[in-house]
Amino acid sequence: MKPSMVVASFMAFAPVCKANFDVYLNRLYNLGPGGSEGHQAWTIFDSDPSCQQVNNAITYGHYGDVSGRQTGVRCVGDCAMEGRADGIQVLEMHFSNNPLYHWTIYKDRGYRMYGLDGKVYGECIIFPGNDYRCDALGITTGRRKIRCLTNFTARQINAAN
Repeated sequence: MKPSMVVASFMAFAPVCKANFDVYLNRLYNLGPGGSEGHQAWTIFDSDPSCQQVNNAITYGHYGDVSGRQTGVRCVGDCAMEGRADGIQVLEMHFSNNPLYHWTIYKDRGYRMYGLDGKVYGECIIFPGNDYRCDALGITTGRRKIRCLTNFTARQINAAN
C-alpha cells in the first residue's frame, strides 16, 4: 500500500477537532469597601490569556447543580484552586442554553466530553501549568485545569452569553 493511502486511511478514523478551549478555575477578590475574601468561578479561554482578557472574561459560577436553566460549572472531586487537576472526577460545564453548550467530563470515562444527548463532543486532557494574577478593580487569580479538544472555541461559547 502506498504511504499516501496509509495516511488517508488513518485520517478517516482520526477525530475531527479543529479547536480547543482551556478551563480555568479563578478566585476573585473585591478590594473595595467591604471587600470579599474571594469566591471561586470558572472561565474558558482559547489559549493562555492576557490580564486584559482575564479582566474582561465572562465568569461561570461554581455550583452544586447546573441542570435545567442554571448555567455554571459543577465540579466533583479535588475542585479547590490549589487542588490537583487530576483529582477532578466530574466537571459539568453548562455555559449556555441557546445554543445549548452543556457538556460533562468524567475521569472514569477517559475525560471525554459528553453532551446531554450522550454523544461525545470532544476529548479533554488534564492540562495544568498556566497560572495568572491580574489586578484591576480587585484581584483575580486563576489556574488552568483542563484543555478540551473539540469543534467549539471559547470565543464561540462566550459569545452566546
